[in-house]
Amino acid sequence: MSARGLLSLVKKGSPQRLFRFYPPHYPPPQDVAATMPYWMYPHLDETQVALAEKAKGDWNDLTDEDRLRLYRAFFPVTFAEMKHPPSYGFMVMGKVLLMISLGFPILWALKTFVMNPAPYQLHPDYMKMLEDRMDALHNYPLGGPQGKYYDSEGNLKPREEAGW
Repeated sequence: MSARGLLSLVKKGSPQRLFRFYPPHYPPPQDVAATMPYWMYPHLDETQVALAEKAKGDWNDLTDEDRLRLYRAFFPVTFAEMKHPPSYGFMVMGKVLLMISLGFPILWALKTFVMNPAPYQLHPDYMKMLEDRMDALHNYPLGGPQGKYYDSEGNLKPREEAGW
C-alpha cells in the first residue's frame, strides 16, 4: 500500500502529524493561513472588511483616510519599513541586563545561606600573622627590618596587638 493509500485512511479534518513529522506545536498543514507569513494572508477585522466592500464601489466616494486605511489593511508593511526593520538590540540588551540583575540576589542568598564560611586562613588577622612570621624568618642585612622583631639580645619580640 502506498503512502497515498495510507493517507486516505486518515480523516480529512485531522492533522496529519503522524506522517508529516511535524512537532505538535506546529499548525496542521490544512491551516494555510497559519503557515503563511502575515503579509501574504492578512486577517481583516470587521471595519477593514466593510471598507473593502465599500471600495468595490466607486473610489471617488472614499476619502484619503479611507484609501490609506484600505492600503494598510492589505499591505501592512511599507517599502520604507521593509528596508529598515525595527531593531531589537535594545530589547535584547535590556532582557540580558534584567536576567543578570535578577541573578545577583540569588547568588547573594546562596553565598549567605548555603555556602560554607570562608576558611580561617583567609581571615585578616591570620594573614597579618603570616606576614609578620615571614618577615621575621627572612635574613635581612644587618640593621635591617629585623630590629622590628628582635630585641637587643636576639630574642623574638612578642607580637604587637595594634588596631586594624
